[in-house]
Amino acid sequence: MRIAILAATNIRHMTLISHYLKNINLNKHDLDIIYMDRYSIDEEILCTNKYKIECKMSQKDSKVRKVRQYLKFKKEATDIIKNKDYELIIVWGSYTAHLFKNILIKQFKHKYILNIRDYFFENNRYIFHRMSKLVKNSLFTTVSSDGFLNFLPKSNKYRMIHSLNDGILSNDKICVFKKNYPIKISFIGNVRFFDVNKKLIEVLGNDKRFILQYFGTGTDMLQQYAQENNISNIEFLNGFNVNQTLDLLKQTDIINNIYGNNNVALDTALSIRLYYSLFLKIPILTTVDTYTNEFIEETGLSYAVDINKLEGIGSEIFKWYNELNTNEISEKAENKVKEIKYTNQKVYNEFLSLIGD
Repeated sequence: MRIAILAATNIRHMTLISHYLKNINLNKHDLDIIYMDRYSIDEEILCTNKYKIECKMSQKDSKVRKVRQYLKFKKEATDIIKNKDYELIIVWGSYTAHLFKNILIKQFKHKYILNIRDYFFENNRYIFHRMSKLVKNSLFTTVSSDGFLNFLPKSNKYRMIHSLNDGILSNDKICVFKKNYPIKISFIGNVRFFDVNKKLIEVLGNDKRFILQYFGTGTDMLQQYAQENNISNIEFLNGFNVNQTLDLLKQTDIINNIYGNNNVALDTALSIRLYYSLFLKIPILTTVDTYTNEFIEETGLSYAVDINKLEGIGSEIFKWYNELNTNEISEKAENKVKEIKYTNQKVYNEFLSLIGD
């Protein structure tokens, strides 16, 4: 089968494209990757053909320039698609789907799989209507959180697929749950939500019971804040290779997954850090009234934080951590992991049946 993965983003942002790559046998199928390169970089990926369309952009660019770059990508990618006889297109992300809506529905009706990984303004009637058509005409549509069904058009096409990374979370790498002091609370990944994390740093700063760790790009602002406020129990690593993730998790006692809430995208998503917590049995800080907290709280691994009520949170977290029943938590987490693996395998089986592998 001739398959294309189409993405209006760089490969580095195609989170867990491995869901498909590991299930496509390149000895039996041709796989092309058609993607937008915003950074003028070369990215390695195992495929038959790689079509990199350079559309350099930065956050400082005007909306007009960004639109022009996306339209450039659309034109060049469409030309590639028209000159290829693809039997299946895997569409990466809602934005890509909207950008190529016409060609997908007119020429690839029931010949594409749509991947939805985030909220994309579906509260707008026009966007909602377009998404309804895109989902309806897909073979099936994967979502990375069942919480998304609260804002997406109703359909029987949705398939839940969990964002677990087998390379990091393979069985032979499971960490042993043990309590350490001072307690290392780590944020691992692209550091955002600066206001929320500033609040956390403010209340836990220089508390000898904790060490705060921020691993990932975007730490500069928080590092400057810590220096200005003479906070010493904090460590930073500005960027890391994905292969270092497990080592950083092994330096972690509690995962920091505090994002805030009262935002559709944040309230309904399931964080990748959630899977780190479940698979590696690492306690996690979540935010109240979010689907991530709802999904994991039954295991006992999570502590839900209200970012508007942080007074005394240090003592509360310390007490919770000390009272964790590790045996009971491990059993419940294992049951959740089995449920996750079963859900994903159903999607893999459907996909393999579809491509005839």
